[in-house]
Amino acid sequence: MYYYKGAVPGVDNFIYFKSDVIIKQNDVVVLDDKKYFIESIEDGFLLLQRVGDIISVGV
Repeated sequence: MYYYKGAVPGVDNFIYFKSDVIIKQNDVVVLDDKKYFIESIEDGFLLLQRVGDIISVGV
């Protein structure tokens, strides 16, 4: 289990969550009904950017 702490620019609160997989920069995480783009990762701290609807995902 991996534990993360993140923040959205302009918001004073932190978001804490855990994941079964390692999260990398440019991933998108879905927490409850909100979606976040991971802008950067530094020592387990995530800089998140809130995103709207995801239309499609390609690999």
